[in-house]
Amino acid sequence: MKLFYTTEEVAGHFDIPISKLGFYIKEFRINVKKVSGVRKFSHKDFEKIGDILKLLNEEGFTIEGAKAKLKSKTSTAKSNQEVIEKLKDIRKALVIIQENIE
Repeated sequence: MKLFYTTEEVAGHFDIPISKLGFYIKEFRINVKKVSGVRKFSHKDFEKIGDILKLLNEEGFTIEGAKAKLKSKTSTAKSNQEVIEKLKDIRKALVIIQENIE
């Protein structure tokens, strides 16, 4: 499995012109790593491009609508992670209580 993908590989995979990929990178502010001036897409970048294209092409979102959807998706994921961490803390406390009872 590759760690990074080139611009050509990403554009080819999604069957879009390189110029359109560049537009999405700029418009959605995707921080693609550059090595010697060449963009290197991580798996996370690759997935984000896929999410953007799905929202635009399959679900019919506008650029602004897709931005809002991705932003809400990110905040929901952060919120879920916070809940998971709190539940883990509660579980630890319950285990300690159970050990003290026994």
